[in-house]
Amino acid sequence: LLAVIDLGSLAAAARAEGITASAVSQRVTALEIDLQVSLLQRVGRTVQPTPQCKLVLPQLRQMLRMQTELRAGVQEHRLAGPFKLGSISTALGDYAPGLIGMLGQQAPDVDLVLTPGTSRALFAAFEAETLDAAILVKPPFELPKTMRFRRIVQQRIGLLMPTVQPNVQDLPIILYNREAWGGATCWAAVQQQMPQSRILAEMDALETIAQMVGDGLGCAILPEWAGLFLRFSQVKFDPILSLARDVGVLSWTRDSADPLQ
Repeated sequence: LLAVIDLGSLAAAARAEGITASAVSQRVTALEIDLQVSLLQRVGRTVQPTPQCKLVLPQLRQMLRMQTELRAGVQEHRLAGPFKLGSISTALGDYAPGLIGMLGQQAPDVDLVLTPGTSRALFAAFEAETLDAAILVKPPFELPKTMRFRRIVQQRIGLLMPTVQPNVQDLPIILYNREAWGGATCWAAVQQQMPQSRILAEMDALETIAQMVGDGLGCAILPEWAGLFLRFSQVKFDPILSLARDVGVLSWTRDSADPLQ
């Protein structure tokens, strides 16, 4: 109705609204039936509001403004669009299925993009703002005030051994990369607990290390993530007291009110 009044014709209103002139006419007629008054009248080649319509025009325009503001407010807080989340591989296995399932139910319009990587690489990508957030090992340095780290879990660190090998002293050790943020703590434990052990290999790939241990190729000092025993049944874990690593979500402080964060 307001489009017809502002533009002067049913045809012009139809073009502006992207519908047919017949549809515009039907909608105005429905309003007239609801209000029980005539709202439009022809004056020459134009369509103008009736006196009864002019009386309610201020309220109609106010209603339109309220509708527009309400829609904008809802869309501002709507969980929609792409969300780029980086994750270390173990956390990806632990949390991705549940996260995807939850978003599918509660925020189906969110387009989740998952990127695996090491904690160091994920931090660099987050810092460059190619990721919206990252699940990683707690950085071994103080974060700037623009970033925040929220711990999800504290994982025990311990000796991972094959269940088929009775004497761990006869096995070489498979190192969790010493340069990795979680690997530095594990390396210190290796030096303290197994200083004479032969190093078989070194890598920043915990699932691969666990598989090698399960195959009886060596032992390792690793963190205990949730999916460890679900995927690798041929290993046993002996925790080292007081040693652990924190895994959590890295995000921007400015996004603290974002429901996705």
